[in-house]
Amino acid sequence: MATLEELVKAITQLQLEEVSSKDLTNSLAERVSQLQNKVEKKEQSPTGVSWPATAAEKEVQLPKQYSSYEDVFDEKEAENLPPHRSYDCQIDLVPGGILPNCRVYALSEHENQHLRKYLDKFLENGFIRPSKSPTASPLFFVPKANGELQTCIDYRGLNKITIKNKYPLPLIPVLLEQVKKAKIYTKLDLRGAYHLVRMREGDEWKTAFKSRYGLFEYTVMPFGLCNAPAAFQFFLNDVLREYLDIFAIVYIDDILIYSDNENQHVQHVKKMLAALRKHHLYCKLTKCEFHVTTVEFLGVILTPQGMVMAEKKVKAVSEWPIPKSVRDVQCFLGFANFYRRFINHFSQTVAPITKLLRKKEKCVWSPEADQAFSTLKEAFSTAPVLTHPDADRPFIVEADASDVAIGAVLSQ
Repeated sequence: MATLEELVKAITQLQLEEVSSKDLTNSLAERVSQLQNKVEKKEQSPTGVSWPATAAEKEVQLPKQYSSYEDVFDEKEAENLPPHRSYDCQIDLVPGGILPNCRVYALSEHENQHLRKYLDKFLENGFIRPSKSPTASPLFFVPKANGELQTCIDYRGLNKITIKNKYPLPLIPVLLEQVKKAKIYTKLDLRGAYHLVRMREGDEWKTAFKSRYGLFEYTVMPFGLCNAPAAFQFFLNDVLREYLDIFAIVYIDDILIYSDNENQHVQHVKKMLAALRKHHLYCKLTKCEFHVTTVEFLGVILTPQGMVMAEKKVKAVSEWPIPKSVRDVQCFLGFANFYRRFINHFSQTVAPITKLLRKKEKCVWSPEADQAFSTLKEAFSTAPVLTHPDADRPFIVEADASDVAIGAVLSQ
């Protein structure tokens, strides 16, 4: 019997050669699905739908038809200092604003070792340089899930005196509507993201940070600046403008390419990779997915039939501890609110929890709030599949209101 890997390769080859026999392709696809379920022993998701392994669960290889774009996925190329462009990140300060300063934080031996590696690598790449800046922000570390450390700069002091960039980030629901009933997807994740953009000449000193090894400043856009998301979104939107909402959607460093068929998709992906190469933008291959019919993007799972909540998001809600403070309540509601369109009567259900945020109310977890918490968890685990809207069919709007909530349903 053929192995799973051999069958996958067989299907790929059949698709590339445009075999007209749907029965053969469907038979192989069905066998692959059966083997995947058997080999991976994938449990059914809380939503009742079983999805294939994600890119993080399997090795990602660049398809042969894109071999001429290997440089776009080259890690070393991404570590080169990007050129100055009209999209350079600028930091304009509020007149009279007080420049922040800070003390150096004490670090553990493990953190010091990580700091030395970070400084050595970024100095070698030219991403940072020694500084004589009159301002400085503190450096600290946050542990990653894999045990490694994430270097962070606390730019809150700088952000307070920065004139805000009003360029809007896309509304995620509106972005997802553009995909419609596409049948094939490719997801690209930009490597280094913000570090692909330079700081405007003369603004580098404002990004200075302190460490036990001295004062340094960034020559590329660092994470943590209040205007970084807007600056990066403007950059991507502008250089990829001719493809947006035609066969691609972009949210900061995440790119989704969608098409109706295989041949069309290959051309779309090639156009996108060519544009990324032209503008010195690079992708992280291990976080990319090519030519898939099911893809997780911006917190939801997209298929030609519709979208459902990502399984890990459902799990996060099901395991969420009971909030014990106003801050905890805000965090939970902020997370849950993102998925409100999947939950029937969301506002009414969550009302006892929302009530805890009123200034005149004490944040005391009540039996009503506890019941709402349990009901919401159950609703997340049984959320429906939302179909893609069809612009050629009429829409039906149903609205209702009560003393505690206003609701509406858009259907076809």
